[in-house]
Amino acid sequence: MLENIENTKKRKQILAAAVELFRSTHDVRRVSLEAIAREAQVSPTTIYNYFGNRETLVFEVIKELVRTNIDHNRALINSDLPFPQKLIGIISGKLELADKVNNEIIEKLLSQDKTVAPFVDQIFEKEIKPLWKDMVADGKKQGYIDPSLNDEALLIYLDVLQLGFRARPKLFQGFQNNMGFIEQLTRLMFYGFLKKEIDLFRKEE
Repeated sequence: MLENIENTKKRKQILAAAVELFRSTHDVRRVSLEAIAREAQVSPTTIYNYFGNRETLVFEVIKELVRTNIDHNRALINSDLPFPQKLIGIISGKLELADKVNNEIIEKLLSQDKTVAPFVDQIFEKEIKPLWKDMVADGKKQGYIDPSLNDEALLIYLDVLQLGFRARPKLFQGFQNNMGFIEQLTRLMFYGFLKKEIDLFRKEE
């Protein structure tokens, strides 16, 4: 039992050190395992024993960041907060996640990287989509989302967004210096681009 606790502690130390070093560099590839070992106060051999190689460590960092973000969102959605505060918290969490990593990891998250893509797809289908369904149900209940919105249409919309972002991973390079653009994309995602509602399907005739 004590050995398992110690192993978990060391693993978290290594991942935290990797995140910190990845965050402070413009090129993740320049961060060596030796540098991560020094930051984590373990030996390079310990990192090899836990993760095998550098690529696996990068993948585990991505999994840790995504898992932390999902847990944050789940706690928000299941809370008694008003819907606007939940939505603001989710957006803030995504920006904070992006702020913790550099372009290489963002691209891996959004691209078809053969290691990361299956993990992202699984998380998206099994956890993110159900969370969004719960969020929409709460939004309808609190009067912020159109009750006629169909869940299937929402899920297809999320699929389209995911595929779109995957096709343009460079959109998020240096996003901290282009927050106005990120805000516009977020506004489009939640509000669309029409300022006034138009009877597009002539239902009122």
